[in-house]
Amino acid sequence: MRPPFLSTDFQESRIEDEPILGTVLRLSDGRIQTLTWWERMLVTLRLTDAKALEARYARPVSA
Repeated sequence: MRPPFLSTDFQESRIEDEPILGTVLRLSDGRIQTLTWWERMLVTLRLTDAKALEARYARPVSA
């Protein structure tokens, strides 16, 4: 049996599983979006999450 810290079994992380730890949200395309006071309040009260905020700031795909 291998020690747990040498395990190579990783579960892919999804943005809805990740907590927002500061005043910014890093988007999947590499941009960093500063959260407003109101957005930070909604996150604190658990009325929104990272996935919803990412959807708000996602750029529309141009044809």
